[in-house]
Amino acid sequence: MSTTLYRKYRPQLWKEMTNQNHIKIAIQNEIETDKVAHAYLFCGPRGIGKTTAARLLAKAVNCERRKASESEPCNKCSSCEEITSGRDLDIVEIDAASHTGVDNVRENIVTNAKFSPSRRKYKVFIIDEVHMLSTSAFNALLKTIEEPPPRVIFIMATTEIHKVPATIISRCQRFDFKKISRREVVERLKYVLSMERVEVDENILESIARSSEGCVRDAESLLGQVLALRDAKNKISREQAELVIPKSDFNLVSDFAGYLAVRDAEKALRLVNKLVEEGIDLSQFTADLVEFLRKILLVGVSGNLAEFAFDLDEDSEKKITQLAKEIEPRRLINWLELFIEKKQELKFSDIAQLPLEMAVVEIVGGFSGVREAAAPPLSPSRPAGSVNFSEERPKIKPLPGKESVKKNDEIPADAAPIATNLTLEQVKEKWFDILRLAADRSPALVFILRIGQPMVIENGVLQIGFKYRFHKERINESKNNLVLRNLIKEATGGDVKVNGVVADLPEPPGPPPLEVNKVLEEFGGTVVS
Repeated sequence: MSTTLYRKYRPQLWKEMTNQNHIKIAIQNEIETDKVAHAYLFCGPRGIGKTTAARLLAKAVNCERRKASESEPCNKCSSCEEITSGRDLDIVEIDAASHTGVDNVRENIVTNAKFSPSRRKYKVFIIDEVHMLSTSAFNALLKTIEEPPPRVIFIMATTEIHKVPATIISRCQRFDFKKISRREVVERLKYVLSMERVEVDENILESIARSSEGCVRDAESLLGQVLALRDAKNKISREQAELVIPKSDFNLVSDFAGYLAVRDAEKALRLVNKLVEEGIDLSQFTADLVEFLRKILLVGVSGNLAEFAFDLDEDSEKKITQLAKEIEPRRLINWLELFIEKKQELKFSDIAQLPLEMAVVEIVGGFSGVREAAAPPLSPSRPAGSVNFSEERPKIKPLPGKESVKKNDEIPADAAPIATNLTLEQVKEKWFDILRLAADRSPALVFILRIGQPMVIENGVLQIGFKYRFHKERINESKNNLVLRNLIKEATGGDVKVNGVVADLPEPPGPPPLEVNKVLEEFGGTVVS
């Protein structure tokens, strides 16, 4: 059975580790000065070298040929060879995810640690995914770490440091591992390819590095899948690699953002359908789009691309810088919220591209009540820059107010224009109309509104009082709140936020049933009892 690339080329020397220089220097200095700590805590994302560093540390402190002033293991003595192959009895590796209980910790660690190393200088316990241990298991481990036996070293690794008790963290030397930059991942892949004697286009390596998101192990695993497609000449074409690499092209993402920037719905929708036709993963595309918009937002706010060290090529930097000048931060925030939501909807949509198409319509359409309505139109004098779009964008009248919401109910074209000075009296005057609309749109909502009383409008927020907390919480649910806001807008022509509150109000007489209101409208008259 062949060995996977990330295991086959696991670094066996400190100098072979990719990045993490701040950690390597600190640990190497401790080894050289013989001041190794009794407990270490390595934390950080998956696949970036935590377990590798733990094994290197175990190998270095037990190397039989290492000189006192050196930190690199020789990899030739019996100790190094047995640790590399995983056969050394004094190096105990434990997967905490499958040994979570207190009995496992007592048997494998606490009791075992009391015995001196059988052959090596140090007995080393490497506990991977330590955050998975139970509370009682941590308590059993705590005393041993606090007062460790001589010649025992604990090395714990975790991807979720917040789940590790503070009492454990405070007794360890903590090292935070960082994600690997794209360029360093590419260099690492080139090294692996040189050892495998296979030729792969650098664009393919760039795609692998981008998909790995700074995780070297993921990158090497993906490269292994790509290498399985090599031909007799040990070469791999772009077309072959695309069969394995998650499909999402940076140029498609930047083009899509550019179409949205100039409100070109036709091209944006055409691109979405092109993605489906070419079999591109829409979820991956949306994730890449969110990351791309995030970079534009940060550059637009700071005005300095280098400040965030995005590790991009020159062409990508130009596109991001240009779009940061064209799209205002407020619009980008709305877009990010929208596409994060649509990414979740993609999982459950019967029509694959429908959530993305809806997002395009919400952003480009300029409908009342959609997110993009909160953003002002682009300045016509702003240049299009490197993004080439021939069509002239439509002029969209911005809606007042800073809050933007998702479209829920259609608002008739003949609805009253949005008022900027909606008063409490106007709301009370139209309250029965609002109830009537609610009865048609949301029967459950109308029962709540019937026992609520509009109280005051402050800072664009309508406070509706309820006697009981239950009704307040129901009206503040995002779905009900959004429906009510649209109903108020339709009935009054004014746009206000809505907030339910518990108030000590006198019992209201209550509105007459809607059927009575219809009779009163038809024939006139008033309710006298």
